[in-house]
Amino acid sequence: MHRIRWRSGKPLALAVAAVLASTPAAAFVYPEHRDIMIEALRRLPPEQQRLVSELWASARLGHETRYCLTDVTEDGSSRPTCIDLAAWPAIAGDHSCSPEQLLSKTLTSNWILNVARVGLETKDGLAKATSRDAKLNEWANSNLKLQSVDPEYASRAGANNGHFLITRTSDDPEEYLKRALGSDAEPNALGLYLYYHLGAVGLARQWAAASDPQARSELARRVLATEAFAIHFLEDMFAAGHVAGSWGDVAERKGTHDYYSEFGLDTIAWNRKSAVILGDAHMRGEDLERAGADVAQSLTQVVASLQGDAGAPPAPALADAEAATRFDSCTATKEASGTITQEGLQKALPIVAQTPVPGRAEQDVHLPRFRQEIGLFVGFAGDLTGGLSFGGFQAPNASPRTLGAGEVGFRIGVGLEALTGSTGTGQASLGVGFHWETSQKASSGSALAEAGIPQVPSRRGVAFRLRMPFYLIPLDLIPAALVLSWASPATMTNMGIVAASGGLLGWQRAFNTPFGAFQFLLGREFGVVLFGYFGERMENIVVAAPGAIVSGGGEAAFVSFRSLMLDFPSFEYRPLREFSTKTALTFALQFGWGVEFPNQVRYESRLNIPAATGPTPDLGTAWFIYLRLHFDARYYF
Repeated sequence: MHRIRWRSGKPLALAVAAVLASTPAAAFVYPEHRDIMIEALRRLPPEQQRLVSELWASARLGHETRYCLTDVTEDGSSRPTCIDLAAWPAIAGDHSCSPEQLLSKTLTSNWILNVARVGLETKDGLAKATSRDAKLNEWANSNLKLQSVDPEYASRAGANNGHFLITRTSDDPEEYLKRALGSDAEPNALGLYLYYHLGAVGLARQWAAASDPQARSELARRVLATEAFAIHFLEDMFAAGHVAGSWGDVAERKGTHDYYSEFGLDTIAWNRKSAVILGDAHMRGEDLERAGADVAQSLTQVVASLQGDAGAPPAPALADAEAATRFDSCTATKEASGTITQEGLQKALPIVAQTPVPGRAEQDVHLPRFRQEIGLFVGFAGDLTGGLSFGGFQAPNASPRTLGAGEVGFRIGVGLEALTGSTGTGQASLGVGFHWETSQKASSGSALAEAGIPQVPSRRGVAFRLRMPFYLIPLDLIPAALVLSWASPATMTNMGIVAASGGLLGWQRAFNTPFGAFQFLLGREFGVVLFGYFGERMENIVVAAPGAIVSGGGEAAFVSFRSLMLDFPSFEYRPLREFSTKTALTFALQFGWGVEFPNQVRYESRLNIPAATGPTPDLGTAWFIYLRLHFDARYYF
């Protein structure tokens, strides 16, 4: 995915930039990648299956506890204790950046078993999802779980466009190949597939000629790891979101990817056969069979090289094949082509011919594009609030007072929705607005109440609102950004994505239903309303403090004061959330609570009555609960 480079001295901007820079959009989810490999292995003729099993047995030498006994293992356990060959393409690219890294780091780590566990949980969750919302929730949760067990997951997927097909400018396959494999081409799924596949072919020829068991075992692992990388990108070429065309800003790329992954794409393959394909978390049986058949052909060529078959692609130079095992698909800025020869390309073309034709470029007539709520925005918000207030303001008892309020405001912020799937919970914004409240009638039990004097007068104030996701505790991204944005950007990215997607504990994740989205908000949004700090102070009649001297000898006195009110939305229900191109509309119901601190009380003279003198009254602290109707409109740049 396109990387945004954004430097700012502000902690919030740094945290947001880290998240936006690494929005994950890997094709197909882990269990789908694995299922395609299983389908491909199943399609191989018995003799080829035997040779693959022989290669796998050789690769296991010295790694028997981590590599499963068979190349496909289904033991029914919810906590895998080993990794089978079928999982290698799912690990390649998304959880490792090169064949060498897959072998030396990933498959020797303990966290990869947790990745496999999440894969099983995702497969089960998707199978049980009976509605669109349930499937979108599972998709988002899967990505979030993977991010939690593999903190570099998002940064790998977002480093470049290697998981996508580059757009085409014509229908000429030869012209497209030249563009995809050109020396100035950026990494792309087709180029990476051919590069790694032909590298695996070259290594397979070496395995066939080796005689030392240890050397054959090492070669077997490198052959399988390099072909696993090739297969990962070949599978990516059958995912609708990666075929439609990857261009535009982050919001447009992510939105287009998510839309076509979910709703599908009516396309044709280079061999002119038509197909309807879907994508991540939405793979159907026909998608599995189509991709599995092509992957089987790729495996067949590697098996043919193991046998030294004359029909196999010609082996590239050994140095080039060795280089393919070290090529980093995550950080590369240019496509590699060292293993790709004219003869090898000709042999691989029948495999490429079965892959979907990609969408056109921005300057051409292209497929409709879609966006997600990602990026900078400005907006306006309006609230109507009703609730109950308790205590403070010399309340004679604990009886509640009804309150009503309205607010309009302006906001600026960053949308962080859909970072881990087509559902999100992240939005960071800072707002300022005008707030007004009706008076709160005094409770019975006091002379002022009997006289009809309100306990709290009607008032106007200035409101400031901050909404910001957090990782573990509220506002923790600010100090984290000050340190980690420079010391460990990968850690900052992980914290930002987890925060935007519901936090480390996950209890602030949005839950989508056909009736709207529900989210626990406590700690993510804060409101501060200042009454009497700008312009006129508030005024009311109160009971003077003991020892005060009141004109006429009574107890009631005029006072002016200021008040600081804090409110904390705690739960939100969004029945309406619409997003179109660059504008977003949201209607929500919020339940929350707050606290108010009257301060700076002083006596005033009014109606020709001199001001009281002496000690001023303590108006106390009030607290309240409320239900708020919230509406906001946002424009994304």
